Amino acid sequence: MDKLKPLVQKGLIEVPSLMSTCTHNAHVFYIKVQDLDTRTKLLKFLKDHHVMAVFHYVPLHSSKAGEQYGRFNGEDVFTTKESERLIRLPLYYGIKDSEMAHIIDCLYTFFAHFDESK
Repeated sequence: MDKLKPLVQKGLIEVPSLMSTCTHNAHVFYIKVQDLDTRTKLLKFLKDHHVMAVFHYVPLHSSKAGEQYGRFNGEDVFTTKESERLIRLPLYYGIKDSEMAHIIDCLYTFFAHFDESK
């Protein structure tokens, strides 16, 4: 996560936060971007650069089964908005340092262009 700090400090992404007494479980590594438009563009950019990243999840209330069988109580203040910001980056046993470096380089390249287009 340290290698992503400059992107975090610029407010371009958010990364999981861990308490100092905890360690990452290495099950999923996600980032949050500004909005759905940014997520869509970044996912396409990553795919074009051979990085298989995906959106993280569809909220239950807006899934096909949730719409058919469930109901939403209250106001959806965070769930949909936050789900639209999430990207799950590749993480698996045996991922190579060179693969991680490529993913990180792609993020920096994308956001360098993203910053210029603002």
